[in-house]
Amino acid sequence: MTNGVKEDNERLKEILYKTLHRFKNNLQTQLSLMNIQTSTNRSYFDDKTIIVDRIFALTHVYDLYYISNKEEYLPKDSRVSLQSFMLHFFQYLKNSSSKIDFELNDISEINVEVDDLLILSYIIIEINDFRKSLDDDLYFEIYHQNSKAFFNFSFSSIKTHENFHELFESQYKILDLLVMQLKGKFDYEKKYVKLSFPIL
Repeated sequence: MTNGVKEDNERLKEILYKTLHRFKNNLQTQLSLMNIQTSTNRSYFDDKTIIVDRIFALTHVYDLYYISNKEEYLPKDSRVSLQSFMLHFFQYLKNSSSKIDFELNDISEINVEVDDLLILSYIIIEINDFRKSLDDDLYFEIYHQNSKAFFNFSFSSIKTHENFHELFESQYKILDLLVMQLKGKFDYEKKYVKLSFPIL
């Protein structure tokens, strides 16, 4: 009995250490984004809102992580429901603007690493800031296929999204680094830009 309690305590310490380490790393990612912003003169439509949105994403994803593991004394992994996160995150963004719409297609069973969800939310925040600078409507479609998640996004005023990279060029460095960190890639189609990244 004593050995079992000792093993549980050791496992709990390991989980706590890993969670705190991950949280610290994600705070450092926030600081890195701000440092890149300064060094590249990346100007946001609203600096304060960008930081608030990132902090919301950070706290929300960890809330979901603990809620999803509340029945487990020793959680087994660090994945969170993609659908739960996106529903709440998009509703949060829509509270400040009616010019965002989204569709989630068959992702109810998809779980994604906490770190990847945060990077994805930061990418969406960058895209949403670009929307604000255009005062445009933004539409997201999210689905999965063959161990990949796909995020298609489109702006109503852009006639062909094949030119999105050029339109967003002065602000692209942070977005590019985030996509690389997600191990994702952009494809530029006429009607939308497609972001794809692996899910395990």
